[in-house]
Amino acid sequence: MTTLLRSFGVAVAALLLAPATASAQATQYDGDIMFLTRVIEREYAGFDTKTEGNRRQEYEAQLSLMNERIAANPEARIHAISALLDWFADGHLAIQSNIVSPDDPYPDAAPERHYRIFDLPFAFTFTRLSDHTVMLRVPHFGMDAADELAALLEQHHDTITSTPNLIIDMRGNSGGSDLTYAPLMAYLYTRPIYSVGAELRVSQRNLDYLRELGGDEDMPQEVRNLVANVLASAEQGADYVPLGEDAVSIETYPQVYDFPRRVGILAEGAGSSGDQFAIDARFSDKVTFFGGPTAGVIDYSNVIEATSPSGDFTLRWPMTRSMRLPEEPFDNVGVPADVPFGDDVADHVEAARLWLESRCDCLDSAVAAH
Repeated sequence: MTTLLRSFGVAVAALLLAPATASAQATQYDGDIMFLTRVIEREYAGFDTKTEGNRRQEYEAQLSLMNERIAANPEARIHAISALLDWFADGHLAIQSNIVSPDDPYPDAAPERHYRIFDLPFAFTFTRLSDHTVMLRVPHFGMDAADELAALLEQHHDTITSTPNLIIDMRGNSGGSDLTYAPLMAYLYTRPIYSVGAELRVSQRNLDYLRELGGDEDMPQEVRNLVANVLASAEQGADYVPLGEDAVSIETYPQVYDFPRRVGILAEGAGSSGDQFAIDARFSDKVTFFGGPTAGVIDYSNVIEATSPSGDFTLRWPMTRSMRLPEEPFDNVGVPADVPFGDDVADHVEAARLWLESRCDCLDSAVAAH
């Protein structure tokens, strides 16, 4: 892929900031607050877009509110910081607490979720559901699982390519890397996939991470080459630089498999590269989405992290923003289902199977019988 880092969002080892200068009204938390605001304003790829126009004043008001809350209730400072981050409505901008805190006194700050949560096994599995339908469970696209998924697909390749229907259950998929799902996309593929690239916010921390990534010999050479090109572009002094030579890349596969004829995807709550997989899968004439929308956490991606000077929390932020913006946002909306399932549908897999098999034709039956 041309834009390999499009959603290469696995957090990495922390990069510590030197202690910040104390403000005029010094408190023991000033270093952490300065660290937080510097990262948000100088490193976070969504800051400029999300504070355009009057939104900048709203941000300043939220920042003041956070400071007031910390001063009034310092034991709940992690929750006050979380409330500020929630204002950005970006699932990739997040905080992990490293201390014990009281119950959240600001629960109303969290945005409403537009998708349901499912209690599903966090394991890659392959199952035959009937003569006409097989199912693949894909809980994430982590780089560390790339070989596992590829091996599972290779093991069941003959079955997948001789069965009329494939269901991909990726509900709650937690993301990872586009590289991991590339072998799976081959079974969906019917026509070229057009992918809009992303651009990096040029900042010290973001560039330091890329330098570290580019020097990692365990990374695919394709990724290392891409990183080298981005770092070279960043030297030109722009605030944002594209991750690839072209704003739009075209991905093709060497063949279109006759089977599966239909691919049903359960992608509700899938985020990050789970969102991106769904966006790419929409190009396939075989695909129907069932259930509910994806999580919608993809407009700002490639997440890295750093720990606050005190060590009380770890801050995660995305380095890149999609070049789809502002015309085609997916955050907090996601990829919708073609066939929505209400709460009255207890078994989404079975409902999807029945829908797909109701579309079977005579050729499907002949192949299945053979």
